[in-house]
Amino acid sequence: MLKRIGIIAAFGFLLAVGLALQATPASAQEPTYFTYVSEWQVPRAQWAAFESERAKSDAALQSFVADGTIVAWGDDSITVHTEDGYTQEDWFTATSRAGILKALDTLRSMSTGGAFTTVTKHRDFFMHTLVHGGKTSTGATGYLRVGEWQAKPGQAEAFEDHIKKYAIPLLNQEIADGTVLMYNFDDEDLHTDPQGLFFLAILYPSGAAMDKARAELEAYEKTNPAFSEMINNLTVDEAHRDELAKVTSYQHK
Repeated sequence: MLKRIGIIAAFGFLLAVGLALQATPASAQEPTYFTYVSEWQVPRAQWAAFESERAKSDAALQSFVADGTIVAWGDDSITVHTEDGYTQEDWFTATSRAGILKALDTLRSMSTGGAFTTVTKHRDFFMHTLVHGGKTSTGATGYLRVGEWQAKPGQAEAFEDHIKKYAIPLLNQEIADGTVLMYNFDDEDLHTDPQGLFFLAILYPSGAAMDKARAELEAYEKTNPAFSEMINNLTVDEAHRDELAKVTSYQHK
């Protein structure tokens, strides 16, 4: 699902181009969101069976969107693999912890048999989604890119404020023009990793949309080479990670 698993090129583009926009503080009335991410390591020979089994939960997820329990969900398969990393993931986003837990209680019973027994490794994230954006979409696919950053000691609040101030206005613009389907800016609500970890997950409808973002970043870098220094000042360079995944099912209320 949405990991930290997550977007340095994408984040660089968002931050860099966003600096050219007028900074607007996040509204005190922003809705609260939470996101649950599950990651699975499945043997290659079992990928098709696992994804077929996982798809059986789609109807339940669709019903949860319809009744307002969750606002979005998606399934994906990791595109860039690591030696000991995960191969599939799924996620859902709600406006309350109660919504997350209601959906989770139903989905858990659907992921205990069949191809799920072939899983060799599994982990979950319970995220506090600091900012969420997306437009109504059903049956969409695309590419999910997630960037993960570790804030330097004492810099977590500054990093969060910086993303909200400069990246979010651009993301909202890209939602409006269709370059982006959905985004989440998260930290962990339930900390299973060190505090100060942040994730920016962006769902693009196509590779062409990602190329558009990259081209704009490269153009910006030529006239604003110092933008990367802002990232370095607030985060631990060696802790940064990116993830790219192919989204096979996606819905947003």
